[in-house]
Amino acid sequence: MSLLQLNFAEPFFSIDYLEDEASYHVSKKSMVINLAEYERENVLLDGERFIPPLKAAVVQDMTIRNIVRAVVVWDFERCDLRDKDTADAIKRSWKTLYEMSGIERHRGLPYYKSPKFCIGEGDRHMELNFCYVDKGLVPSGPHRDHDRDFEEVHAQILGYGMMRVYEYDDNTRIHQELNMAPGTVHDKMYDSRGRYPWHEYMSVTPGIYCPIELDRH
Repeated sequence: MSLLQLNFAEPFFSIDYLEDEASYHVSKKSMVINLAEYERENVLLDGERFIPPLKAAVVQDMTIRNIVRAVVVWDFERCDLRDKDTADAIKRSWKTLYEMSGIERHRGLPYYKSPKFCIGEGDRHMELNFCYVDKGLVPSGPHRDHDRDFEEVHAQILGYGMMRVYEYDDNTRIHQELNMAPGTVHDKMYDSRGRYPWHEYMSVTPGIYCPIELDRH
């Protein structure tokens, strides 16, 4: 059993990482992201409700149970992106997406990324961080390859966004738009062989989302 207080998004967010915990009480309105990866590793809520693996929910005054691996983003709405001082502080504290990636299509984009938090080793290795987009209607740019072999989903923390999914072999034809509000984790978009279609994150409003990267076994 373990509980770690994470600092990768401080002072803007307070985050706890839980692993193999029987129960945990969430008092303030907070976001719980279930980072378990296998079927039936549900985080149990009151009654018969639950959070499936790689999904999230906003909860308050509730004891959650059966936690294999999860993060709790405490009182996430206290980070007010409408406050200019807060927005400017995030941009000073986090690197731009281009500084993080060095990829030319990221140059000049108003995306800012926190440091990464790495979980586990070997076949349980996972990385996540927060990404702030300070304008609406800004795409990250279509791509289908990554810097390593991992399964990827995204959780919306604040604001609204979407994942644009293109045809497998055509990055000009949009196949699907997966809308994301706070507490939404979109469905997996890779196929049974692990191949990604062309895809990109698209901000709808200024907001913060969390890429979750799980190394393949």
